[in-house]
Amino acid sequence: MSIMVLLNLSVLVVLGSMLFLFSRGAAVFLLLLPASQMLGMVDPMAIAVKGVFDIHLYIVVFTLGLTFLSVHKLGELRQAAFIYPFLILAFLWIYGVVFPVATDNSSLFFSLKASKEFMSVFTYFGVFLFLRTEKDIEWGWRCLLWLGLYYSGVEILSQVLGETLLRHLSFDYRREAEWFWKVYVSFWPVMVIAFLHFFFAMTQSVGRFHIGLVLSICGILLTFFRSYLLGVLGAIPICLLLARQRLGKIASRAALLGGMTVVAVAVVATLIGRDIDVMERMFDQFISSGINELQTQKGGALEGREAFAKERRRILDESPYLGYGFIDKESKAGLAFQRHIRGDMLGFIDKGDLDVALKFGYLGQIVLYGTFIYLSVNLIRLARQRLQPLFSVRCLSLATTVIIFLIVQPVHAPLSYSFGLLPFGIAMGLIERERLLCIRQVS
Repeated sequence: MSIMVLLNLSVLVVLGSMLFLFSRGAAVFLLLLPASQMLGMVDPMAIAVKGVFDIHLYIVVFTLGLTFLSVHKLGELRQAAFIYPFLILAFLWIYGVVFPVATDNSSLFFSLKASKEFMSVFTYFGVFLFLRTEKDIEWGWRCLLWLGLYYSGVEILSQVLGETLLRHLSFDYRREAEWFWKVYVSFWPVMVIAFLHFFFAMTQSVGRFHIGLVLSICGILLTFFRSYLLGVLGAIPICLLLARQRLGKIASRAALLGGMTVVAVAVVATLIGRDIDVMERMFDQFISSGINELQTQKGGALEGREAFAKERRRILDESPYLGYGFIDKESKAGLAFQRHIRGDMLGFIDKGDLDVALKFGYLGQIVLYGTFIYLSVNLIRLARQRLQPLFSVRCLSLATTVIIFLIVQPVHAPLSYSFGLLPFGIAMGLIERERLLCIRQVS
């Protein structure tokens, strides 16, 4: 392991020891800080050893460490509301690791290596077991929300300062069309969780977060992941309907959401110093054209992704129901598949439905989607119990996040890659612990 890796890890250990004296919620900070490339200040390769150690292995090791330190609390898993869905996810992970070894497509080392991203969802166990008090929970949520706001700030400031700012950050970036800079912040769905948290907090009369709302939706818009913006617009009414909100309330909150989107577009147009024509073109590019593409299945992201998907679909046709498990590009199957596909990875981050099928087959796809639907429905059911107003807000936020992740599966893979699974796993661990604390207070 290089000196730079050891130095960065040593800094994290010292910082973590100091923060843990203040609150166990610092565990969330120490998961998110390296994942965010030290807030964009450190090149991710500076904390990596090629082929062995990277941010995903760090997440796995750190989660195991939190679990080991909480081994005397393992009995509390029997009281957890979401333990069975996560055991199902663990079963899928075991299947994805063992199946390619059993079929002689991969060694165990390469199979485990390829599964590291999926394993980030199991931060749920480490966070739930290690955090103990309301103070821990609050600090954990603050870390998630603050990172979401920080990313939104980076996205906004990048439009104003351009390369003057971006060349000093470790995030990848490029010029988008004639207007914007597209910045690839890591594990960026924390912006989605932050926006939904602020939105539901306002609509459920828990607090006023106008600035956070505007910053978050501007950040989501500037990521240029249009499917997530459309997913937000569609998932919130669905979640409110499932939460048995009155139609009048749903309409008023949908109007608020639409208003926030218009404000975000106006803010972004102002940032680039253009006129009303730019706003109209932005709306067409990010909203109306996206809806048209979903209806016709042609143009833009859908058509572009399908061109790369055809080669992988032919491979999937050879094992449609069982998939291939976790296939590393350097494994036996990975090297063979590279001769038939563009790119060096069998997995396909830009089409979640195909990626899940390649890993777990159509049968596993049904199990995975069914598990996440179950999680979303039960989060909404918890929100309806109104154990605590803020707890209900957090349940609704994460339930809506899951719905969004399901909606965007045709064009992205948040349910099988760490950029979505890490913030989801952390948030689920926080909700699970907060639920247990709420129940104990009530009883």
